[in-house]
Amino acid sequence: MPKMPNARGPKLTTPLAAARLKPVIVDRWSSRYRLKTLAPAEVTPEIAGWLTDPAVMEGLNAPSLAMGLDAFRAYVASFDNLRRSLLCIRARDDDRPLGLMMLEVDLRHKIGSLHLVVGKAEHRNLAVAVEATAIMVRHFFDERRMEKLTFQPLARNRAAVAACTMARLTHEGTLRSHRIDGRTGERLDQMVFGMTRAEYDGRFRADAEAGHLPPYDGPGFVPGRRRT
Repeated sequence: MPKMPNARGPKLTTPLAAARLKPVIVDRWSSRYRLKTLAPAEVTPEIAGWLTDPAVMEGLNAPSLAMGLDAFRAYVASFDNLRRSLLCIRARDDDRPLGLMMLEVDLRHKIGSLHLVVGKAEHRNLAVAVEATAIMVRHFFDERRMEKLTFQPLARNRAAVAACTMARLTHEGTLRSHRIDGRTGERLDQMVFGMTRAEYDGRFRADAEAGHLPPYDGPGFVPGRRRT
């Protein structure tokens, strides 16, 4: 589970090994949605308010948090955009904020894990989660040159589980009774989904040959060029 905001503002630590690398700022979009690195100045009361919504925090198995705008902006500033990135999912047509995606990266092992939050109830549909995940999958493998991506939703989080399946991540197993429900004390199963670079490359080639590659674009992106 992702580390949740601390109203006091967590310390920003930059490992020596990572200090030589530049932050990765993401701005990529599909036909309907945009995934963009969230800057502190872009945090609105609406975005900060998502963490007070019990329905949102239930999916993360985290308590609702009431944070002021300044505290949330300090939390966003704590991300180094190298090992830890916080991105905003937005509507492509009018740039409305729809949700948040956190990416945590282990640079040594070239692996990453995703955590996803969709804000308002009317936006909690599979299209938002699936397309946002698809954008990140392509960025993660093609542009960051990583080797494996994982997503570990609670088994009861049916929307997240369905999003993993539709994004063609492989169900690698279920961690039984792995978490404790903070509200009821019930033990909860947690599912593990993943995709390796080999799996991604095979699916990318198959989609390209069939002409089924979804739209993907953004500043500096050159269509047809993939990093290997």
